[in-house]
Amino acid sequence: MLGSVPGRLAAMMFLQYFGVAALTVPLTRYLQTAADAGGLGFKPTHVGYIYMTFCIGAIVAPMVVGLLADRWFAVDRVIAAAHALMAALMGGAAVWCDTYDGAAANPEDVVWPLFVLVLGYAIGTQITLTLAVVISFRNLPDGNGSFWYVRLVGTVGWIFAGIVTGWVMNPVSPQPLYLSAVTSAILAAFALALPHTPPKGHGRPIREVIGLPALKMFRDRSFVVFAGILLLCNMMNQFYGLFVSPYLKDLGVEVDLGAYGRLAPEVIMALAQVCEVGCMAATPWLLRRFAMKHLMLLGLAGLLLRNTLLYVANVPSVVAVALPMHGWGYAFYGLLGSYFVDREAPPHLRAGAQSLVTFLGSGPAVLVGNIMAGNVVQANRVENVTNWSAVWIVPLVGYAVALVVFAALFREPPSASDEEE
Repeated sequence: MLGSVPGRLAAMMFLQYFGVAALTVPLTRYLQTAADAGGLGFKPTHVGYIYMTFCIGAIVAPMVVGLLADRWFAVDRVIAAAHALMAALMGGAAVWCDTYDGAAANPEDVVWPLFVLVLGYAIGTQITLTLAVVISFRNLPDGNGSFWYVRLVGTVGWIFAGIVTGWVMNPVSPQPLYLSAVTSAILAAFALALPHTPPKGHGRPIREVIGLPALKMFRDRSFVVFAGILLLCNMMNQFYGLFVSPYLKDLGVEVDLGAYGRLAPEVIMALAQVCEVGCMAATPWLLRRFAMKHLMLLGLAGLLLRNTLLYVANVPSVVAVALPMHGWGYAFYGLLGSYFVDREAPPHLRAGAQSLVTFLGSGPAVLVGNIMAGNVVQANRVENVTNWSAVWIVPLVGYAVALVVFAALFREPPSASDEEE
């Protein structure tokens, strides 16, 4: 299986998402935990700065992905080079955190070295996440739904990262950063075994290669609605991404396994990815039977339900329903968005079009969302005690608006097969 093209692409997805999750899932709690408890003692606004790096990466990625993968270099070689650099940067970040004395230093003065190191890693992450989709679409057969099964292996990698960092390792330590660095190093070597995927853009103007013609998609009202809702949802999602881990910790969401240790919130959060795997596995079947709009509406409804339950703060409901709904919403709105764009974009511009999705999903809106979430939590925190109800009401309103606007204004364009009929 691993020797086949789908097998190698699935292994790439596993390593890609395992490495990203090993960093991003436990990092938010590590940054905010007090220095005397093993953390860095950063304020919520500092956390927003660190996670802002992934937004900057999403802004940079569209400017270079098309040039790198459609004009200059083979996709597999770009992935290998990017991960080699990411391994060095994240290794440096881990060493820096290991030598940082949070009890003696002022976080205001030392947040920026970590910011710079994570920024380099984040830019590489956004580039390689986009190229992972590009190399998969270019090498997998059309029409059999194989992409969804390859992609869901990436989510399995995310789940394993949550288990390893939240159970085997200490999530409030630099250990997950070292794990992320090692994973990138492994993927840098493994990428050389991926299907050779040379650029398709030789001889075309640079404006085409970097995906500028894809902006013509904004002439279509439905694409504008999709893009606007994606921006709003990803802005609101930063409340979850940055602060659900400390929120679960405050609620006491933890499993004591006795002699086998404890399952930290980072492990419990993997319920979202378990649900996501199930949704992605069912997506090819669902797309043959239901309109894409209806599936995307289900995704938005799941995100609204997630934040309603986070606001209510009923622990069983949060664990059993709210966390899985995070994966549900990502699969049925975020991932379907990538499929929607790939279906609508011309074949020779799909790398640029996917970088546009990266920009929309992780760019300026997420940048604003990080700042907003950090400031909202900071404003509702007194002596390390957070009024979580006042925090969760903000994304709850945002998702309600998103659901209503999408239902009212989005009209799904016909697929090529529909047009032929």
